[in-house]
Amino acid sequence: MKMGSVLMFVLLGAQAGLAWANGEDAAALAHYPSAQQVQSDLLATAGNAEPEEIAGRQAGRLLMLHSALAHTASSSGNVSQASRPARQLLDSYSQAYRALEEKMQADPDWREKCGYLGNLFDTCRRQRFAREKNYFQASLQAAQETAQLYFPPEYRDRFVDLTGAGGSRQRFADYQSERREAGRAERGREFRKKLPVILGGFSLIPLAIGIILFAIARRIGSSLARYEFHNTSAGGVVEFASFQASQAHERKRMLQRLVGNVGYLILALGVLGFGLAVGVQVANS
Repeated sequence: MKMGSVLMFVLLGAQAGLAWANGEDAAALAHYPSAQQVQSDLLATAGNAEPEEIAGRQAGRLLMLHSALAHTASSSGNVSQASRPARQLLDSYSQAYRALEEKMQADPDWREKCGYLGNLFDTCRRQRFAREKNYFQASLQAAQETAQLYFPPEYRDRFVDLTGAGGSRQRFADYQSERREAGRAERGREFRKKLPVILGGFSLIPLAIGIILFAIARRIGSSLARYEFHNTSAGGVVEFASFQASQAHERKRMLQRLVGNVGYLILALGVLGFGLAVGVQVANS
């Protein structure tokens, strides 16, 4: 993670830690469930879920509650700065989470590699645990369900916001939006830097084609001039062996003019592109 992102999370955590001042977060401490209640509630609603799925749900919800409480009970989410009741609850969440992980890792099947078929048919226990844990730890729907289950209506929106990265879903969304805008601006700057090279490179193509066409027109013109030099009478009239030869000569002259005019247009496009490249380079400097 880049240093800028680390600083962002620290700042978000520090801002979230100031929430104690308005009292609503301090009052909400009484509504936070115990670690045992969290596990019991999820076990009661597990249905036909596999043991590793239930454990993943319990682990995820414990982590969600721990993160939300840590960002309101202390500055920057530092658990050691929390009040004694909050710290005890935070410690119980941590211990319960570690116990779940240790229990799952102690199972011999846990160390089995998740192969292609295991992933395809969803038989990998480690993957099922991780999927449920991630969902119950970070998803918006899981946050809303947790808020509705444990907290009074007036605090639910606040709790859901606390479950975001850095202690605030809204601030993290704003941060992501700012980063996207900054990314677009940076890509725009990079493109403008590359634009002179791109325009200059593309302008070489019509320049080269134009020069080639001019060379072809010049060669055709030289051929016509040579013929006329050797076949012009004393009266200044170009002589031809037949009417067809006269027509062929005229068509060749028309071809010379056409090739020359097309070459001029294409060359002008190349010069225009090169001029634009120079103009953009000057504007960037």
